[in-house]
Amino acid sequence: MFKSKLKYATFILAFTFILAVCGITLQPSVTAFAADGSGTTASIAEILKNQRPDGGWIKYYNEPVSEWAKSTIDNKATYTEIRRLSAEYTKTKNSTYSAAAIKGIDFLLNMQYDNGGWPQVYKSNGYHTHITYNDNAMINVMFLLDEVSNRKGDFSFVDSNLANRCKIAVEKGVDCILKTQVNVNGKLTVWGQQHDEKTLKPASARAYEVPSLCTGESVGIINFLKTRPSTPQITASIKAAENWFKTVAITGIKVVKANGDVTVVNDSSVKTPIWARFYEIGTNKPIFVGRNGVVKYRLADIDKERRTGYAWYGNWGSSIVK
Repeated sequence: MFKSKLKYATFILAFTFILAVCGITLQPSVTAFAADGSGTTASIAEILKNQRPDGGWIKYYNEPVSEWAKSTIDNKATYTEIRRLSAEYTKTKNSTYSAAAIKGIDFLLNMQYDNGGWPQVYKSNGYHTHITYNDNAMINVMFLLDEVSNRKGDFSFVDSNLANRCKIAVEKGVDCILKTQVNVNGKLTVWGQQHDEKTLKPASARAYEVPSLCTGESVGIINFLKTRPSTPQITASIKAAENWFKTVAITGIKVVKANGDVTVVNDSSVKTPIWARFYEIGTNKPIFVGRNGVVKYRLADIDKERRTGYAWYGNWGSSIVK
């Protein structure tokens, strides 16, 4: 293993040197974002083959041994496979598919914390253990389990016992959502990208994902809460989050992607609001972070690789602020 890694490293160094001699520089793509998990495009046979003993799926089926070589809900993994297997059962009535789907649903129920949250990766380490709203992972799991609990569509084959277990899991998840909504000086705001599974506070993940208030994932959470039976607490949660989005909306700028870079340009004629991906807790200032983990308040102040390799601005709140 060591020799193979050494050979690979030597090859990369040599290749980089040759490019440099030729005056060629490799630039990161402005669209270099993570791809969806294998289950979104794999054949049904591949999905069956790659289901793990615990009932879940890893993100990429060819993943080498690492923390990512464990069952996960990241990048649409596991809940996508369950949906596809259930749809296949609906078409074929082949019990192989329904049995695998049920095993996957059981996995999601086992994966849930007692506090109602779901980690990014099952029985893992580091930030993978955090309650993960990132990329709508937990919310997409809850949408699926809600459908199962109501035996909707392709999930009409599940029995009442499993449906009831899913209903309880969703209720616990809603409780977790309400408890993790960030409160600043007695005022509810929105949610972080991930939350510590013990303290329930916003937590860090990768170096450029520091504890903060996150717009994209908060929209997914709000939309899910709107599907729940109305209670005073849910109503207050939604209203507070909507008000926060109105408060932090940004106008008068445009984000320009050109020449392999991303820049922010002041333009008073721009009236359509956009939102930063992350806001500083307590100040509501947009924040930007490079791979060194240092918080900056201007996109231009972080390294180019991160400026172009992450969605720092977007129209996420447009469905919330109308």
